[in-house]
Amino acid sequence: MREPFLDHLERLFRPVDGWGDFRKGARKAAVVFVLYRQAGVWTVPFVRRRADLRDHPGQVALPGGGVEADESAWQAAEREVAEEIGVPAGRLVPLGAGDPIYAAVTNFSVVPFVAYLPDPVPSFVHDVRELDGVLAIPLDRLLDDSAWLESKEPWRFRYLAHEESVVWGVTERIVYGLAPKLRQALSEDRSPGRPAAEG
Repeated sequence: MREPFLDHLERLFRPVDGWGDFRKGARKAAVVFVLYRQAGVWTVPFVRRRADLRDHPGQVALPGGGVEADESAWQAAEREVAEEIGVPAGRLVPLGAGDPIYAAVTNFSVVPFVAYLPDPVPSFVHDVRELDGVLAIPLDRLLDDSAWLESKEPWRFRYLAHEESVVWGVTERIVYGLAPKLRQALSEDRSPGRPAAEG
């Protein structure tokens, strides 16, 4: 039986085929906020991009990438997750989509999907041509505002330091945009009269 938390998320987010449109004239991309259980704790995999890549070199990102002309955004997201971290297409259970984010510097319009990876979770196998590795971050840490810091640079931005890596930029904006509904689903799951979920 599926956990109520996942049902709450599916109700809160838009359908994967009804999320909206990409920004006109922008490069189309899709990423996936993958939820899975690790030792009873909801966890999300991020990828560390290689430092020699043209787009977002060295950054921590959600698995995903460009949308081809002959595929839907969700199909592209599934394909990229398979290519980047080795989760076969069809294994993810889509829960919905968040609001698209526009990255002006690279002219990418990015739609973030939320999906569930059922147990047992295979070991992630990253694409060494593009990635340095996979970073697993607990959901509670991602949703903890006190864990996010603000840079002291003149151009201030929020970031999350985790295992010698930093989540910031477009990925921080995506997580920030998804966070309210993720928090709401968790609070509904943990509300009085409902058994507390593990983790």
